Amino acid sequence: MKKRIIWAFAAVVLVSCSSDELINNEVQDRNVPISFNVEKRNITRAKNLEELGHYNFGVWAYKDKGGTDRQLVMSNYLVGYSDGNGKGYNNEGVSTWDESAGSQTDHKSPWFYEKLGNAEYLNEDAAKGYVKTNANYMSANQNQYLRYWDLAYTTTEFYAYAPYRATGVTFDNHSRTITVAHAAQTAGYDDASLQEFIYAGAVSTNADLKDVKLNFKHLGAQLNLRFYENVPGYRVEIIDVNGTGTGIQATPATKEGTTYTKANYYTDCGATIDYSSVIENPVATINHTDATKTQDNLKFDIPGTGNGLTTITAKVTDKVYNVIPEDIENTTTQTYANSPTVYYPVAQPTGSETGFTFHVSYKLIAEDNGEEITVNDARVYVPAKDGAIFIAAWQPNTKYTYTFKITRNSTGSTDPTYPDVDSPSVPATPTVYPIVFDGATIVDYTANGQNY
Repeated sequence: MKKRIIWAFAAVVLVSCSSDELINNEVQDRNVPISFNVEKRNITRAKNLEELGHYNFGVWAYKDKGGTDRQLVMSNYLVGYSDGNGKGYNNEGVSTWDESAGSQTDHKSPWFYEKLGNAEYLNEDAAKGYVKTNANYMSANQNQYLRYWDLAYTTTEFYAYAPYRATGVTFDNHSRTITVAHAAQTAGYDDASLQEFIYAGAVSTNADLKDVKLNFKHLGAQLNLRFYENVPGYRVEIIDVNGTGTGIQATPATKEGTTYTKANYYTDCGATIDYSSVIENPVATINHTDATKTQDNLKFDIPGTGNGLTTITAKVTDKVYNVIPEDIENTTTQTYANSPTVYYPVAQPTGSETGFTFHVSYKLIAEDNGEEITVNDARVYVPAKDGAIFIAAWQPNTKYTYTFKITRNSTGSTDPTYPDVDSPSVPATPTVYPIVFDGATIVDYTANGQNY
């Protein structure tokens, strides 16, 4: 039996769940606060900020009569979330807070900015939300007062981003651009609240008195891994590639002919977000000047319980395994085992040539007798770009799903000393060898003559 992991790029698409929606509501009261109200209805593919681990965003707001008559309303205000049970910010004393989106006339929401200035927010009880010493989640403003719609002005423009930064993110009213410093956009594995930078814009008609609707875009990308198998007579269990807790790893590399060389990729970036053309659809330009590079492996946890695995009991041995789904002919119902790690990389240059050599180990469990075979460090190289499709050269606001199918041929080895997760090279030929009976002969009878 020879088995090889074959990667199949499954999706390079902008998914609508990257847009987190804050919705407008109709009101009758003509003296109402400016509110940010998280939509809980009619969302099919979008997710709310709090579902993604974002419990704040920053916003600049300017009211406008047209021409040069613009006046500042909010200067990098922190808008925070509270579920009322200690998640997010302490909502004590906030007049607009409610545990869910309010009615169309009361302007209440689990999102608020009142009482979140650094001179006002003094919470020291972690059971009620972030405490004032959580520097990453604190406002740059001395105070943050409730703001109201000014009906003497025609519109109010909102320029928003998340996660909130007291420093490193600035707004220029003349050019209508947000500038993002490198330190404000860094790569992360699973803490979207700190690493996954998003941005949005909106123009509201003041006389409508509607809560503000924002559709956020991602400055970075998102990476996901999933697995299935087609090994007749066996089931497959993914295991740590080089010992306990080492997961699945990817070594950054370039490939020239048959030669693989370790390479750099960026772990932070700057950006300019331009609202000058259409405020609701700003344009982000990535800047890698003086950005940080690394050759460190990406690391992903192996699929675990609840990540699409099936529990089986092997015949004869009665040993229990958590195995990945088998290949089926109907691709519309194919299921996969997913790594629970979601990686949020910063956008890479479009001309990047850095790809990744993925390292995966797995066990084969024979369906007839429960025999177990361990395949160590199977490798496959994923290039930065395949034709016009970006793969490892990750682009903004794009979700990438790497699909790996374990089949008959493998670049792994059954030799337990084989794993080398820092190697960028992929063997040119399969290294898992089948047991083969090559010919069969019968030895001649031994002559044993007797004379009488």
